[in-house]
Order: sequence, then structure tokens, then C-alpha cells
Amino acid sequence: MKTFTASLQNELKKITTRKKFFVFLIIEIVICLLSSLINLAISKASSGTIPTSLVFSNMPMSMLSFFIQIYIPLIIFMATCDLFAGEVHDGTIRATFMRPVSRLKQYFSKILAILILAAVYLITLFALTTIIKAITAHSVIGLGQNFLAYSLDLFPLIVLILFAAMLNQFTNSPSLSIVICVIAYLALWIIGILIPIMSGLFFTGYLQWHNLWLGITLPFMAMITKMGILIGYGMIFGCIGYYLFERREV
Repeated sequence: MKTFTASLQNELKKITTRKKFFVFLIIEIVICLLSSLINLAISKASSGTIPTSLVFSNMPMSMLSFFIQIYIPLIIFMATCDLFAGEVHDGTIRATFMRPVSRLKQYFSKILAILILAAVYLITLFALTTIIKAITAHSVIGLGQNFLAYSLDLFPLIVLILFAAMLNQFTNSPSLSIVICVIAYLALWIIGILIPIMSGLFFTGYLQWHNLWLGITLPFMAMITKMGILIGYGMIFGCIGYYLFERREV
């Protein structure tokens, strides 16, 4: 456990030294603030027809939809390519393999580090949108349900990270890796939109995982089936990715 913790700290340090992730975090905050200003302008322009409290009442959930499907996946792809294909490309992976840590721990410490990064973006989004809602709508109604929704949406992100990590094992080029990740993700996402029946078969259709658990829920057996699909994808991506990582020669 100590070696895994040390490996995780090492991977987190690699992420924190990359300033682009702080820049993207600032961009996330700016997007939220701009969205708030636009909503406020709409409310003022309506001369009271659209109350400010109504405009901002569902802000945490409306912003979550965009970030969980587009923004955070992009951050995940960049971080994954930095920790996998990027290290192979610049040769730093050799130093990692020379450490007295099994490749199993090295691989999943990278996965966990990326998940923590994604969680930071989600927590920041939740905190900021909740504060804006409290200030503008003078209400924190639904705070617990919103927090639960954000927490639930972490689970499909684990599958997405395992998916990106697996794809990174097929190439040593970080630029090519991120292109492959983005294209593969967009292809699955767009197919799920154009052919709704396929959405339930792809893991990309479950990124808004909270929709299955909050509000109008599906029958118990249907929920179990969808959980099995998501867990199955995670196991497949995780096993293939680790197998290729274990046999990688540098």
C-alpha cells in the first residue's frame, strides 16, 4: 500500500507541474462566470418576466451537462496522454519502470491520479455554480441532490479514463494518442445521438449517470443491466490496457 501511495503521489506531482491543467481550471471558472452574466442579462432584458431566481435555480445541473460530456473528457484525454504516451515518447517511462514498484501499481496509480484530477474539476464546478446560485437565486434548495448527481457522474468517468489509457498503449506519440481518443470518443457519442438505441450499448451514453438514479428511475433489473454494462466496459478496458502496459518495452 505504501508503494502504491508513493506512486500515486508521484503521478499527481507530474500533473500539478503541468500548468495547462491550472489554465483549463481557470477557463472552467470563466465559462461559469460568463454563463452567469448571460443569464443575468437575459433576466434583466425580460424586465422581470423571467425572474433571476428562475434563471439560476438549476445552474449546477445545467452546467454539469456540458462539462461532463465535453470539457472534462478533453481534460482526461490530455492527462492520460501525458502520463502514458507522453512518458514513452520522451523516455521518462524508463525511470518509472526502474522504480521498485510493480507495473500493476504504476498503471493504476496513473488511473487514480487522472480520476482525482477530474474530481477536482467537478468539485470546482459544483462549488462555483452552487455559490452563484445562492447569491443570485437566494436559495440552496436541492444542494444535496446536486451533490449526489456530481458524485454519481464520477463513476462513468472511471470507465472513460480506462478507455483512454487503453488507447494510449497502442502508440508512443502523445499527439496521435489524443487525436485517437477524441475521434473514438466523438464517434461513439455521435452514433449514440444519431441512433438512440445504440446509446444504451456504448459507455459514452452513461456519462450523465445521475439521470438513471435521480428523478424518474428505471426498474431495478434495468438498472442492474446498465450497471453491468458499465462495469463490463471498465473491466475490459482496464484488463486490456494493463496487459499492454505490462508487456510494453522501452
